[in-house]
Amino acid sequence: MKVGDLVIVATLGEIKAYKASPRTAEAEAGLKPSEVKLDLVKAIDIIEAHKKLQDLVTGLEGSFKPGFLNKSVSGEKHNLKQEIYKEAVKAVAEDIDLLIEELGNKKVFLSLPKVISKDVLDNLKNKDKIFRLVEKDLLKTDKNKLIEEFKPEILK
Repeated sequence: MKVGDLVIVATLGEIKAYKASPRTAEAEAGLKPSEVKLDLVKAIDIIEAHKKLQDLVTGLEGSFKPGFLNKSVSGEKHNLKQEIYKEAVKAVAEDIDLLIEELGNKKVFLSLPKVISKDVLDNLKNKDKIFRLVEKDLLKTDKNKLIEEFKPEILK
């Protein structure tokens, strides 16, 4: 990782973007470009992932009384989880695309949990700009340890 690179860590609920900055004067001068630190540039909360089920189901009119006649009012819940997941994946992919367009003028390092990485990558328009992908949930990882997570397996 070198000065100016972009690091994005994401889950379905949150995205954090870091920019690699020089840690030392040598790194700033370009003599030791690998001596970098990460500075948080942007943090995004994905709204779709935090919506309540009641807000997403259409057709509920005020108070709801269970019963035979009211079953048709309850909306179709059997696909609701899948729809919420698709919307959250789409929102994450769109936000990652915007971050890459706005800040990704050098290499882009991306971290996504393994369970969502394929779906998010399928929705990304700028996936060709991603230099390295790590399929781990690194959102809560300390920014000083993130650089180590993006090193190639051979160097670890």
